[in-house]
Amino acid sequence: MPILHPVFILIFLFLAFASYWEIFRLEKKQSIFVWVTAILIIIAIGFRINVGADYPVYKMLFSGFAIYTTYGDVLDKALFRPNSEEIEWIFVLINKLVFDFGLPFYIVTLIMAVIAVSLKFTAIYKNVAFPTIAMLFYFMPIMFFEDSGQMRQGLGIAVCVASFKFIKERNLFMFLLCIYIALGFHKTAIVFLPAYWIVKIPMNSTRIFWVLIIALLSSPFELYRLGSDFFGSIAPQDISGAYTGYMDDRYYGTEVETGLNDLVKIIFIAILIRYDKKGCEEVWWYEYMRNLAVFGMALFYFFRSNEIFAVRLPGAYMFFVTMFCLSNLVYAVKGRGRQMLYLGFMMYFVAMFFYFGSGNAHRGGFTTERYKNALW
Repeated sequence: MPILHPVFILIFLFLAFASYWEIFRLEKKQSIFVWVTAILIIIAIGFRINVGADYPVYKMLFSGFAIYTTYGDVLDKALFRPNSEEIEWIFVLINKLVFDFGLPFYIVTLIMAVIAVSLKFTAIYKNVAFPTIAMLFYFMPIMFFEDSGQMRQGLGIAVCVASFKFIKERNLFMFLLCIYIALGFHKTAIVFLPAYWIVKIPMNSTRIFWVLIIALLSSPFELYRLGSDFFGSIAPQDISGAYTGYMDDRYYGTEVETGLNDLVKIIFIAILIRYDKKGCEEVWWYEYMRNLAVFGMALFYFFRSNEIFAVRLPGAYMFFVTMFCLSNLVYAVKGRGRQMLYLGFMMYFVAMFFYFGSGNAHRGGFTTERYKNALW
């Protein structure tokens, strides 16, 4: 049976030990655990060679940008002016600069890893009482799908998550600036724009339940198609064009398959509802995090009839479900309840470790026999 490369096993074991030590021995966050994990992950995904689902496509684009895209095209893209470039401007700019300086492609993946990991881990450290459990949620398996696969969206999500600082401070200008920067990495960042106001909606356990039920029941009607014309009239052409393209995609524009992922989501939702009051009482800004998490889950169920929408559009919001809310609930719940939550989450991480390692990990090149790194 294929297993993950030793570097990923090392990261997993380190986080498992660190989380137990942080939560049950020290009972307070430790920055050293965040630093060590960040460095290990940046080395593992930043210097990877031919690893990751989208790696061949990104490597092909790397040389293509140098030949077919000018810096003038990048500027036009940044200003939302008509242009022929389809890829987001900051991503293109980084690729062109690295290529023009004569550096190899793994420098691009290294830069992307540094940006994504530093932004996400900084937000986690500042907003989560026990960061190690949040980093386990990130590592297994979000890191593999986002920051080692769909890098552009992973970077867009990282900037959106970083903007949470300005949501808390009610600094609209800086929040909008973050959204603009995030759009420079991936168009789906536009979906995070309402987050600034969503956090203020009064919510409780009952409302969470009904919001998600209504979203699920509305999915078969594909109501999102009704707003396509309106969205196209107010959004820049390349963003509205991407929306239409995703909506009519023949391969990914089908319903999300029912499976183990649904059971996991139901369990997560049950935990959020069960301990909502406790989280609000014990964790600073939990109501803000909870609202964004619930909106993300609602988006997933609302767009369930279109797989690419259901997976991509809630991306930044879904970060708040596991990395912020569930992780903070481990702190909010005391005594035996904390032990049970921690044990349940660790069982999930171990199961995902073997499930992912035996399937997607091998196809993506993360296993012992396929993983390559520029440093060894």
